Amino acid sequence: MKKSLLLAALLATAGLNVQAQTAAPAAAPAAQVVPVAAEVTVMTATVDSVNAKTRTVMLKNDQGQLAPMTVGKSVANFNKIKKGDTFVVEYAQAVAVGLVAAPKGTQPGVTATRTVKVQDQANKKPFAEEIDTVTATAVIKSIDAKARTAELTTPDGKTTKVKVDKAVLGLQDFKVGDDVLVEYVQDMAVGFVATPKK
Repeated sequence: MKKSLLLAALLATAGLNVQAQTAAPAAAPAAQVVPVAAEVTVMTATVDSVNAKTRTVMLKNDQGQLAPMTVGKSVANFNKIKKGDTFVVEYAQAVAVGLVAAPKGTQPGVTATRTVKVQDQANKKPFAEEIDTVTATAVIKSIDAKARTAELTTPDGKTTKVKVDKAVLGLQDFKVGDDVLVEYVQDMAVGFVATPKK
């Protein structure tokens, strides 16, 4: 298959709007959305900051590394989470639902969002019905086609590690240094359990 035909097929699969050179309005969700499978992981972390408006928290792990995380709507008492709280956090790792070569002239940054459904890969249980994806330009820092994982560097210099959904075809054709358009669901907290006070 020629590269241009492969790119067209990938774009159709991912549902990306690559014509958008600047911020575009959110695409309407498809009538029948196939759920994306994400791996759920558990970690202990301290809350460094909370943004109630966007339902995001900045978490610090035991190595002192900071990571922003969207908090799922299923998490009750979000308004009670505050800086300094320590939790056992159950979270769905970032997953890419689209990955294509960036067309020439594509401007850096976020181009569009759409809504997808996400479920726990292990037990197929949906833990969120509506999650906005992020569509952005990035450079591949590392990629493992067999494990279906990739590390991507965004224009702001941040690195995001994503699991690539099985619906994304041709993963083996990408290599380190490629400019890509990626559509992904960010790390999302789906459960908080307060750690016992000492």
